Amino acid sequence: MSTHQDDIQHIVDFVNRTRVGMLGTREPTGKLVSRPMTVVDVAPGEDLSFFTSLDTSAIRDVRSNDAVNVAFVGEHEWVSISGAAEVVEDPKVIEGLWSDALKAYYPDGPGTPGLVVLRVRTETAEHWRSPGTVATALRWAKAQATGEQIDPGQSTVVDL
Repeated sequence: MSTHQDDIQHIVDFVNRTRVGMLGTREPTGKLVSRPMTVVDVAPGEDLSFFTSLDTSAIRDVRSNDAVNVAFVGEHEWVSISGAAEVVEDPKVIEGLWSDALKAYYPDGPGTPGLVVLRVRTETAEHWRSPGTVATALRWAKAQATGEQIDPGQSTVVDL
């Protein structure tokens, strides 16, 4: 049986392995939209941080409504993290999170005009695991033959 801290650590490890999440926001018109974002390394108890530019739709949306969701997808597991986002323009924060791998996106480095950190203050995460495609297909076939309901796998909700 895993502990709350084990669940958090597993989610952190999964996010760091997966790296790219779909950031969901609500446009000022009310429409829900998602876009891929690469997360900066995260540790237990830390928020999610993303680099972006001030002129992006993500920033516009967050300034209108800070409620966000970030979904990460792996081969046999998924994590959906809910929280509130904020725009961080502090050069010290940008410098502290900066890595040279980001130069491909921001060639002027951490001093790139309009470069900001979009920080998600995480609140909850929902985590699903599946035993895999073959195992799921076998369970589906058994359910079809026996009339039993298929077990969709494990799901856990974790307060962050």
